[in-house]
Amino acid sequence: MRIFLLVLQFACIAFALFLCYQIAIALSTPHYDLMEVVADVGTILICIDLATFLFSSKKQDGISFEDYAKQLEQPPSKLVYVTRKLGHLGIMLILVSWIVPMLHA
Repeated sequence: MRIFLLVLQFACIAFALFLCYQIAIALSTPHYDLMEVVADVGTILICIDLATFLFSSKKQDGISFEDYAKQLEQPPSKLVYVTRKLGHLGIMLILVSWIVPMLHA
């Protein structure tokens, strides 16, 4: 399971880098769709959030319920908190990129 999570983490980072490349290529052309760029930025933010979550949740197997309850009581680290908020912003950007074209149609 750890190998799968590590592969998923690297896949998120690779997909985010690919989307950065795709945004750079789209912005270099004179005719680009702004809503596609907004959706890609939102997807990048979600990928960063997922990769950070997978990195921060590397724990030992067989954790007891008491240790898990103690973990839940502690606030998340500042990095996890910020990337979680960025992931929420990414979801909002994706929703906006779907709703705005419907309003203009």
